[in-house]
Amino acid sequence: MKRDWWMCAAVLALAVFGVLIQVRLAGTVPGLQGLAPLMAGLLVGVAAVVACGGGRAERFLTGRGKWIVFGVATALMLALLVFGRRYRGGLYLPGRINPSELVKLCLVAFLAGWIGRSGQTVKGLLLCGILFALVAAAGDFGLLAQLAITVAALLWALSWFWGGTAFLALAGGMTFAAAYPSGHLATRFAVWRDPFGDVTGAGWQTLQGLTAILSGGLTGAGFGLGEVQAVPIVASDFVYAAVAEELGLVGCATVLALWAFVFARGICAAARRAADAPAEALLATGIVASLAVQLVLNTAGVLNVLPMTGITLPLISLGGSSQATVLLMCGVLAGVSGLRSEQTKIKRMNAKRKENE
Repeated sequence: MKRDWWMCAAVLALAVFGVLIQVRLAGTVPGLQGLAPLMAGLLVGVAAVVACGGGRAERFLTGRGKWIVFGVATALMLALLVFGRRYRGGLYLPGRINPSELVKLCLVAFLAGWIGRSGQTVKGLLLCGILFALVAAAGDFGLLAQLAITVAALLWALSWFWGGTAFLALAGGMTFAAAYPSGHLATRFAVWRDPFGDVTGAGWQTLQGLTAILSGGLTGAGFGLGEVQAVPIVASDFVYAAVAEELGLVGCATVLALWAFVFARGICAAARRAADAPAEALLATGIVASLAVQLVLNTAGVLNVLPMTGITLPLISLGGSSQATVLLMCGVLAGVSGLRSEQTKIKRMNAKRKENE
């Protein structure tokens, strides 16, 4: 089975652009340690492209594979809760490793395998609730929001009833969180409502980011010519503001267009695989939803359209585990996004024979 090399090319272009942006923000060419996450991500991504082709992902997920990924996700979150240390509001293992990034893929893979095989949606959601509880215990509300929206989108692809119910529950939960925020979440909601309320404090990062975006205009100041260092934590959470200041609307639109191309190829893959490989179709849908939600939450947070969640811009923001995980997810997506499977080809050949007869 052929793989979707066009998607791979788009993902590689985004990854290379992300490295260039990080080199610019750091002011120096990164050493081997800085390039290690990219190289590791490319290796696991290529391995995923090969491993997930030919219907192998379908067989893995509908067998014991779904329990393997569920166990991995649970173990990672438990390890984070036990051994993790706080840094800028988030939990990290030694070396600032955030294993919760892999939970995104594991959750989608488990739910795709469970529903694709048994169709027992309620039991699958109850098991997913265990992971939601662990993420909530870690205080990672950005990740929790991303997982919840991803699951709701996956259920929407499954049926109107489950999708509508999930989005109604999600809307209720977000409304409650906005009405009664607490702790770090309350600060983020306060900045979202009025960034000028604390200009030199909590609202400083958002205002500096908006200023950088406005100064970029249509084409930006030019690569390497902006004053991007004025934005706090610009290399991770607010890298979109750096792109806007130096490359303008054109640069931002290019990044979004490349991601839109990847998402479109993934959705087409899900449609092709729905008939003979439902688990792979749900897997592709879930990966697209997860990456799209991550993209929207980051860009909307930088633009102050939504409260800032601390979620990175995929493949562009600084983040070793995040970059490697996104490349892995894209590799899985490209693997299942190839041309029609042999079973589908045989079905179509038989249908043509019957028409000729």
